[in-house]
Amino acid sequence: MSQNNPYYRNYQIMKKKFLALSKMHRQNQIAYKKLYKSYILQKRKFLILKKLATTKMTSILDQYHEKKYQMIFNHNRKLLNISEEFLEEIDMTKEEFEKSFYIDVLFEKYLPIINTKEIKTEIESFQFPILMKNYEFEDVHIHPYYYYEIYGKIEYDKRKRQFFYFLHLENISDTVELNYIQKTDTVIKSLSISNINLMKANKTIEIHKIMLIQITCSLIQEYNQETSEHLNRIQQITTLLTAECKRLGLIDIEEYDINDYIKDVNYISVLHDIGKITIPHDILTKKDKFTPAEYDIMKTHTTKGAAFIQKIIDFVKLNENYHEDINFLQIPYHICLYHHERWDGKGYPEGLKENKIPFCARIVAVADTFDAIRGKRVYDKSRPHHEAVNIIREERGKQFDPNIVDAFLNIESLLSEIEYETPDIDN
Repeated sequence: MSQNNPYYRNYQIMKKKFLALSKMHRQNQIAYKKLYKSYILQKRKFLILKKLATTKMTSILDQYHEKKYQMIFNHNRKLLNISEEFLEEIDMTKEEFEKSFYIDVLFEKYLPIINTKEIKTEIESFQFPILMKNYEFEDVHIHPYYYYEIYGKIEYDKRKRQFFYFLHLENISDTVELNYIQKTDTVIKSLSISNINLMKANKTIEIHKIMLIQITCSLIQEYNQETSEHLNRIQQITTLLTAECKRLGLIDIEEYDINDYIKDVNYISVLHDIGKITIPHDILTKKDKFTPAEYDIMKTHTTKGAAFIQKIIDFVKLNENYHEDINFLQIPYHICLYHHERWDGKGYPEGLKENKIPFCARIVAVADTFDAIRGKRVYDKSRPHHEAVNIIREERGKQFDPNIVDAFLNIESLLSEIEYETPDIDN
């Protein structure tokens, strides 16, 4: 039959619609079977309770019916343990769950930020939906989600000197679906299928940012091995410090989502010394004190690093499709240019003072100094944790923003876990 025949074209259109509807039907069947299974469990429990309505039996049945899956994270959001039963139910591997945006959503929207002054913090229960895998249709009548009630605790391990998140997950899909909570649940509105696709796209963009930054860091590593090791630690320090600043309410950034801002500062902090690749190698690796002329050359790494970023900004400005990325690019520009400014106005290159210094640069200034004291550098010996902490404390309101120093002091026990070479001891 000719493809130009109108009947043939109508046939192809009908066939395509039929295949799409068949796929939707199969997905609905899967959702229906899962919900029906939950309904049967609920009904069975109700009938047993009705027959044997005693307090003891109710308690036993509740323990039997509740599906609790424990997840454990450390304070760096690293997944240490997850139930195989939970993974099987949501049809994901551990690796898939680790790479998913669900962990980001948990930490950014639901889990409390660690308060280092409290050894143990209870995590109040909240409802959290996870989309059924490969469910792609918007116009279904049943929400294709698993619903979990999550609760637990944050606890400090004195032996390991780390904070851990201990989470229990109870599958409450049957209760949620049977009571139609999804119709008014704001969580569902934020995790619609369309929004989930957006989150996946944002996760991809996030990975691309990390890749580009790591490529840049690898170039720095080729030039100076010591600087590369310094950059890796800077990101760890900055991540802990920005989280504490958020908990204390110190971050107030206009036209930027606070969680996106924190992520970008954490990733980009490693670019603060990118300008050093323009510094002559004999100066960069000099073990003795700089001469005034050499010090002036070394200080230019701030302006030269910012100049690299400015070239990218200028390119972006030429294309209106990329204008939204200018906010993102302002972070590396400010960090490169201003991370050696001082709170008292005695820094360089511009001698900015107090809040005139961009917040991201004030954060990196503390992180950079702490690591410079703790790390073994070509021009200085490494010093112990307590000495580095004391130096930062003494510079509160002088070199550093006093509020950021307070945040730093709150997390100094976590910073003590970052690995450094054994400090040199004077004879």
